Parts: sequence; C-alpha cells; structure tokens
Amino acid sequence: MRLSVVVHVTGTLVLMFSPALLAPAAVAAGYREWWDAVGFLLTSAVTAALGLLMRRAGGQAGADERLRRVEGLGIVALTWLLLAHLAGVPYVWAGLGAVDALFEAMSGLTTTGATAFTDFTAFGHGIFLWRALTQWIGGLGVIALFIAVLPRLAIGGRELFFAEAAGPTDEKLTPQLRQTALALWRLYAALTALQVVALMVAGMSLFDAVCHALATLAAGGFSNQGQSVAHYDSAAIDWIITVFMFIAGANFALQYRAVRGSRVAVAQDEEFRAYSLIVLVATLALAVFLVRDGMGGLNAIRHSAFQVLSIITTTGFASIDFELWSDQAKGVLLLLMFVGGCAGSASGGPKVIRHVLMARVTFRELKRTLHPRAVLPVKLGGRVVSEDVLRDIQVFMLFYLLTFAVGAAVVVALGADILTGITASITCLGNIGPGFGAIGPMGSFAGLHPLSKVVLILLMWIGRLEVLTVLVLFRLEVWRAARWRA
Repeated sequence: MRLSVVVHVTGTLVLMFSPALLAPAAVAAGYREWWDAVGFLLTSAVTAALGLLMRRAGGQAGADERLRRVEGLGIVALTWLLLAHLAGVPYVWAGLGAVDALFEAMSGLTTTGATAFTDFTAFGHGIFLWRALTQWIGGLGVIALFIAVLPRLAIGGRELFFAEAAGPTDEKLTPQLRQTALALWRLYAALTALQVVALMVAGMSLFDAVCHALATLAAGGFSNQGQSVAHYDSAAIDWIITVFMFIAGANFALQYRAVRGSRVAVAQDEEFRAYSLIVLVATLALAVFLVRDGMGGLNAIRHSAFQVLSIITTTGFASIDFELWSDQAKGVLLLLMFVGGCAGSASGGPKVIRHVLMARVTFRELKRTLHPRAVLPVKLGGRVVSEDVLRDIQVFMLFYLLTFAVGAAVVVALGADILTGITASITCLGNIGPGFGAIGPMGSFAGLHPLSKVVLILLMWIGRLEVLTVLVLFRLEVWRAARWRA
C-alpha cells in the first residue's frame, strides 16, 4: 500500500467535503443563529485547509496512478473517520461534549440515526440541517458522490466503489463509473425533492420537510423533533414517509432501470421480491399483535408498516413510542434488526440478498446430507452463484455476528442492562438507530458510559463499511507492506 496515494486521495475527498458546511451556515445565518453560523464557516475553512495539506503531503502520487484494492480500502476507511471528526466540530461548537459530538457525527455520516441529543430545544436550525445533510451525503456513500464530481478519481474509482459499495452487487448502469455515480445521485436527489413536496402538501413546514426528506432517502432517521415523526401525529405524513422508506431500502440501480422503463426487471429481481415479502409478512404479524393489544385496525396497519420499514431499511424513524409495545411486538422489530435492506440501497444491515443466499446454502447442505455426491449449485436469478461468493457471504455473516456479540458484551460490561446492550450493538452495527430500553425511539444514547459510546462509534463505522472493509486493515501484513511511495 502506497501511503502517499492514500493521503493524497483522502485529502482530495476531505477538500471536496468542505463546501457542504456552507449550507447549514447559511441557514443558521438566515435564522440569526450567528454563533452556529461562525462555527460552520470556521469548520469549513479548517476542513478545506486540512484537505489541501494532505494533498500536498501526498504529492502527485494519487493524481495519475491507478488505485490498488488495499489502497481503496484504506482511503474509504480513513475518509469516513476523518469526515466524522470534522463533521463533529459544529456540535462541539454548539455545546455538545466531544464524545457525544463524534457519536452524533458518525451516526449522521453512517446514516445510523442514533442520537446523543437529550434537549432538542437547545440547538438551532443550522445544527438540525447539518444532521440531516450528513445523512443524505452518507446515504449513497461519500465516495460515490466525490467520484461523480471528480472525474480524475474515476481512474481508480472501481477500487473505491468496491470498498464503499453497500452490499454484494455489481450493478452497472452506464459504461463509465462517473456516469453511473451521477445517474444514481440524480435519481437520489429527484426522489428527495419529490418527498419534500409531498411532506409540505401533508402539512409540514419547508424546513421540517427538507430535514425529514434528507434523512428518509438516506435511510438515516435523524428528525429535528425529539419525538421523531410521532411529533406530527399525522396519518398522511406517516404514509408518505413509509412509502419513501420502502424506496430507500430498494436497490437504486434497480430503481433507475424502472424509471428508464425496465419495470419487468424489478418484478423479476429475487432480492426485491424477498424484501417485499419480508415487509408484508412482518407488517401483518406486527399488526396482529397491536390489534390484540387494543390498537384500532387502521392505526395498527399504519404503525406496523411504518415501524417495519423503519427498522428493516435501517432508517430509524418512529411514528409511535414502540418501547411501550408488548414483548411479542418488539420481538418482530428485533428480528428485523438483523435483516437490512437490499444491496445497492441506502440501507445498512447484512442485506436481504445475503439472507437469501445463506438460506439456499443451508438447504443445499441439508440435501447434501442425504445425497453426499450430488452436484447442487446455488442459483440466483437463473445464474449459478460461485463458491467464492458464497464463501465470502458466510465469512461476512460470521464476522458480522461476532462483531455484534463483542460490542454487546462490552456495552453491558460497562454498565448497561442486557436489553440495552444487545440492541445498542445491533442498531449501531446495522446503522439502524433506536433500540430498546434507555435507547428507545424517544430516548437517547447520551446516558451510556463514554467508553460504550466510543465502542458504538466504532461499530457504526465498521457496519457502514461492510465489516470486512475495516477489519482487513487490522492485519499486520497490510502495514508490513506499506510504503510511503512505491
């Protein structure tokens, strides 16, 4: 790994991130929140300066050479860490503690939606826009955005996409990587704008609609209201967000093809069908429990559909305080925390496609116990899935569960109760947001031990980058072979 290349390209990405801070600065100034506006401007300047210094330190090594896979991994991992620290500066400026600020920033960029805020009235409009904007940027990936706006990075862009891609997918929409990234971001932006309009028609203010739309399409879940979407108590708003959460959890490449007229491809996509079936079955099961517990039929369906999609797509909004639900109802949500959305979507979690393939591998092994010499290929979409891909998925699932277990154990060891520890670990690793207990939908992560929050920050980072992307960088052989230049 050429460290000069990693530093140079990471510096370029950091530099390109700095203008994002100008939007909340302008909003803060518009609402006469001058202290916050100055904080955003200073952070933007510091971010730009750091990016320039890193580019200069790396020289021109990253400008003309093709990236190697390990360098792509290093760039992505380092970029997310650096951007989270920089994105946390405005929170510190606004009065949040350093650990809580980093927690909030990482939660935003990884589209987790877990918050350390306890008093939402203590923060201004600029801060709330910044929370939503970091999620929107992180939704399809910071790296994808910068490939779209930096043609030079398309030279080694496939290595960056490999490291940042949210799931096992190799969808290509256009011949050139930069055009692919731009096509996805145009679709992403258009859907966001459409949701803003829909929410305003349903009664939201422009500012609230923008914040919630940015967080919905990103599968993020940050709301500018302490009670999340439940604050509005509106069936129309709930259903609008439910529809757009479903969209956010589907493969954006598949959506692009549907927009271009290839709707048959959507109907035939096995992962999308499995995703839709899981949503339908979970919604019906949850609605049955809610009706049994006394909720009206229409409200039960509304809140069931909302919370099922909020959890499976790892968005994390709440239309109601589900912490008050029965254990059976919460059990449905707990199971969904281990699923995730579709590969190629803004969602976190293991992804539906991995569960589909793991199920087929399991059934194949059951058949093999009866027919040990049979040739039993695993197929997806009519094509045979290679054994290498199946092995990678099994390894991913193993490390995902191990990472979750270690995270839960550490949080519990540091003083949290078992339910809080388990759900804190899976919601941060899966980038879901709220859990149960003290970190429920109307609660906050602020009360956890500071070291617990550091562990959860790491889990958000690891989970957003698909676990192995980060863990492989801890291998000694990577650093033994590292050189400043080739």
